[in-house]
Amino acid sequence: MLTTALTALAACGGRLRDVRGVESKITKIELVGVERFDKDELLGYLNIGESPILPWRPTAPFIEALLPIDAERIVELYSAVGYYDAEVLSMVPDTTLGRVRRTGKRKGQRRLGKTTIQIRVREGEPTPIRSLDVRWPGAQGNAAKRPLSEAEVATAAGQKVGSPFEIEAFSAGSLNLRQALRERGHAFAEVDEAAEVTLGEGVDVDYSLRPGPTVTIDEVTIDGLDRVPERYVRAEIDFLEGRAYSPALMKQVENAIYAMGVFQSVTVEVVEPTTPDADGKVVADVRIAVAEAPTQSVKVGPGLGIDPVRWEQRAQLRYRHRNVGSNLTRFELNALAGYAELPALYRPETHGPLLDLEPSFTQKGFLEKRTTWRLAPHFELGIWEGYQFYSPELRMGPQRFFTKYLELGVTYNLRFVDFFNIDPALNSDNSILGRDFRDPYLISYFEPRATVYLVDSILKPQNGAILSAVYDIAGAGGDFAFHKIQPAVRAYYTPHKRVTLAARASVGFIFPIGDERGGAPIDMNFYLGGADTVRGWGMRRLAPKVLTGDCTMVSADCRGIPVGGQSMFFSNAEVRVELVKNVRGVAFFDVGDVREGVRTITPENWAMSAGPGLRYVSPIGTFRLDAGIRLNETDRSLGERGWAIHLGLGEAF
Repeated sequence: MLTTALTALAACGGRLRDVRGVESKITKIELVGVERFDKDELLGYLNIGESPILPWRPTAPFIEALLPIDAERIVELYSAVGYYDAEVLSMVPDTTLGRVRRTGKRKGQRRLGKTTIQIRVREGEPTPIRSLDVRWPGAQGNAAKRPLSEAEVATAAGQKVGSPFEIEAFSAGSLNLRQALRERGHAFAEVDEAAEVTLGEGVDVDYSLRPGPTVTIDEVTIDGLDRVPERYVRAEIDFLEGRAYSPALMKQVENAIYAMGVFQSVTVEVVEPTTPDADGKVVADVRIAVAEAPTQSVKVGPGLGIDPVRWEQRAQLRYRHRNVGSNLTRFELNALAGYAELPALYRPETHGPLLDLEPSFTQKGFLEKRTTWRLAPHFELGIWEGYQFYSPELRMGPQRFFTKYLELGVTYNLRFVDFFNIDPALNSDNSILGRDFRDPYLISYFEPRATVYLVDSILKPQNGAILSAVYDIAGAGGDFAFHKIQPAVRAYYTPHKRVTLAARASVGFIFPIGDERGGAPIDMNFYLGGADTVRGWGMRRLAPKVLTGDCTMVSADCRGIPVGGQSMFFSNAEVRVELVKNVRGVAFFDVGDVREGVRTITPENWAMSAGPGLRYVSPIGTFRLDAGIRLNETDRSLGERGWAIHLGLGEAF
């Protein structure tokens, strides 16, 4: 009857226009009388929907046969939230014919028409919960055998007498009660649910709780291993046997195995025992089923970098082998080859090739089972304003997590740098930073670092903070001796699923050691500007500079060459809003400064910029486009453009 009535309403309610056989897309759906749901929520349950504004996304075709089906879905949806008297009064389409194509290959064909649909609903009144009963079979009258207090039961059930009855909340209450029992160590707890609806009066809700015995973990079996030796997996979960069961413990085991990076699926389950002991406690085995991921992968792709003072065209290769020698040694090869033009592709004042090659070996468990060691030789051929260079380098060192929050590591770095095509203004021992430019040079330094993760996700944080500090100490051999320290903090807050607030702040100082080798090399000084720091400036342009040629002062025609500084501060704030699926809009504010001397940062010199940005989340990463506008003038602003466009990959922080 509902289908017949809706078909008649749709036919009679539309305009008297012959649109039979005309293809059209749904451009608008109007809801009348709908208060319980917002529009997006209701349409998410239906077959019909509105066509997106963006032209490259698929449209929503109008198919009249779907109207009665969706009318039934609407009634069922209202029933699920306790509106048992709700009904769909009408679903009225209105179609406008598309124009006939006058030219082109499809001349004479009609464009898609446009259809609007008005859905009229009578909701009625929600049905309340009349009674809520929680029973404990086997523990009636003995509260000591009930692992949850009345208050804990009420919190887990999440429902109250007199509130509207909703099936989703009713089922969630059952799951929450079972989860609460399992968190008390009852691995095999069961909860039965029942609801009796009396139309016009209310719903009687009943939960029956059977906790079962508490469980201690006994033996662990691992299934699905092929190329990965079992001893490496057991080394990651050696904390499990003998522990009391809890869902958090099972999740910890799952995360530890996933973190090995060689499995594509992990399932952890407790095997139900047959007989409890005299105290009602039992020991139970845990079965872990894994599926190994492919050991090798290759990714190849082109890249483009755009900045006000630098363009790059590049090709990148990443090869990864996750299990070299079947002992979980990881080998990665990251290679980049390209060409750079400064300041722009269409206006190159200087240009040169780019090459970055880094093979690396990573091994966990060498000397100590929780420590990861990394060996990474590295070669770079590059170009910056004022010079080109090539640099072989060796990096090696351990890192380790202490608890799930704190990560500590130290790296030893040995680096040789040889400059060529050097601007005469740099080829001197008397620059504004002292003996900071030596050609060539050798540097040997240690880099301890610490990171504290207080976030919901290390890879994609939405809430929380990350604290970090990096400390470089050079002087044990080589041409330079200095201390360099840079602490930083990042914070994230997501008040709504579509909105994330993000902030970052960092400060850095370089302290020279002695007079002969004091200071840091020019390429290890602090620089700001570009896509990742202060976005109203070009890359590395927010920094001390030296004049070139016959210049006597910085001006629009003589902007100087950045040489970096020994004191740095910057901070960023962003509002990230999801506009449509995979597309985010960003509003940002950046502030920062770099100074020549040690501890010479003062707020009156801070450069500020702000602007909008767009993010597109693709299968290969997040593409980023930012437009930064300088908000104030400082002594660094002279000769610099007041805005900057940046195109990059990944979030700024």
